[in-house]
Amino acid sequence: MEKSEIESRIRLSAKNTDLLITRLDTLTGRIDTAMANQNQELVEYYERQFTEASVEFMDSVESILDDWYTLRGEARPSVDAERLSPDDLDAIHNTVVGIVQGLSFLSEAGVPLEAKPTQATAPRAAEGPKNRVDLTG
Repeated sequence: MEKSEIESRIRLSAKNTDLLITRLDTLTGRIDTAMANQNQELVEYYERQFTEASVEFMDSVESILDDWYTLRGEARPSVDAERLSPDDLDAIHNTVVGIVQGLSFLSEAGVPLEAKPTQATAPRAAEGPKNRVDLTG
């Protein structure tokens, strides 16, 4: 698979995860409202919707991880062997942000480069909390 295809897939997955985060947040509010109104039928309905959106979200995250390893030219370890350190999570996040913003993460020779936040990608002090996924469980 070509680098541009992988980056395109990462962009699409990142867009989907952003949309799903918004959907999950909306559903959380609706569940809370239905609970406050003691409407068990709506609570159950929104909880099913939340579960479905959560599965879609995790599928998108898994796709991003698969593509991140592929982009680096590495085989993804099996579930029981995969250990993502905080530095790994930062590298994944920075890579995805960079790809979404149109930056490249491979040298001309195809060697993976460490993605470092630049002034364009680094968070600003006035920006508030980041929407980041805790992949450690």
